[in-house]
Amino acid sequence: METVEQLVSFNHIQVQLSGGAPWGFTLKGGLEHGEPLIITKIEDDGKAELSRKLRVGDELININGSALYGSRQEALILIKGSYRILKITVRRYARLQPITSQPVITRTLKTHPHTHTRPLSHPTSQIMKGSPAVLSEGFGGKGRL
Repeated sequence: METVEQLVSFNHIQVQLSGGAPWGFTLKGGLEHGEPLIITKIEDDGKAELSRKLRVGDELININGSALYGSRQEALILIKGSYRILKITVRRYARLQPITSQPVITRTLKTHPHTHTRPLSHPTSQIMKGSPAVLSEGFGGKGRL
C-alpha cells in the first residue's frame, strides 16, 4: 500500500528578483491562519512573472537565506526589508495523475425474457494526488507584494 509520502512529490526552486519592490506576487496563508504561505497571484509584467520561475500554488519556505516557520508577518517583514534584491525559495508540488484504487466492474443482468440486457457499472474510487491548484484552495490571510 502507498503511503502519503509516496503520493506527494515536490521540488525546491530558488528565485532571485532584482530592482526593488513591488515584487509582483500575492501571498496568502501563514501560521496565524493554520496554513502554509502560498503564492496565490503573479502580477502581469511584474518581476515575479518576468523571472518565469514562480507559479501560483508555490509555497514560500525561505527569504534571503532565512528559513520561514510559517508566520505571514515574519515573511512580510523579510520581504519588505529587501530593497534591491529578493532571494526566495519555494516548494513546488508536482502535478500527479490520479490513480484508480478499484477496478471498474461490469455485470450483465437479465431482467425479463422480453427485455434487453444491459451492463451495470460501479463507479471507480480514485485518489487524487496533491497539486498546486488543490493545495491553494481555502487559504486565509492574503497580502500583495
